[in-house]
Amino acid sequence: MRPIETKRLTLRNFTIEDGPALLKTLAQYQASAYAKYDHPWPTDPEKIMGVAKWFAEGDAYLAVCLKENNVFIGFVCLNPVKQSAPCELKIYDTGYVFDFDFHGKGYATEACKAVIAYAFGSLGADSVITGTADRNLPSCKLLGKIGMRLVSKGTVSFQMDENGKPIEFIGRSYAVTREQWIASAKAPN
Repeated sequence: MRPIETKRLTLRNFTIEDGPALLKTLAQYQASAYAKYDHPWPTDPEKIMGVAKWFAEGDAYLAVCLKENNVFIGFVCLNPVKQSAPCELKIYDTGYVFDFDFHGKGYATEACKAVIAYAFGSLGADSVITGTADRNLPSCKLLGKIGMRLVSKGTVSFQMDENGKPIEFIGRSYAVTREQWIASAKAPN
């Protein structure tokens, strides 16, 4: 895939060389209060190199780098949603993880807007969806800021606690349709 460029960022395919930076970013994330609300990521260097290799083999996971110096600051994903019944709608699921040293600077907002614009403009998506924990207020705020709308809340569980019981939490599902995205792009800022 051709890189996506924004004012400050380059979103590009992963390379194996991104492994050490990916390890740092995922280790930070796994140590955070929000990790228990997500699928677990490995933090073992050997396993991370396998993840970086897997990311590098496709177009679904994009490394996010500062345009000025090519420093890796996180990643975004854009995966086609597999549907059980035949459906003509093209739906993509997005997500992101950023190095904590780069939080609060608007980089995640900029990268997510770019990947959603790519989904609608280049991939012909009908909608883009994502989810986060109700308690993950920074992500909830970001998703609203980029034009995604809350569509549902419900109990979710991805991980088990130390006693083998599911860690249940309230999850939020967000979506934006092509029509909503186009309308928001035309709205005055």
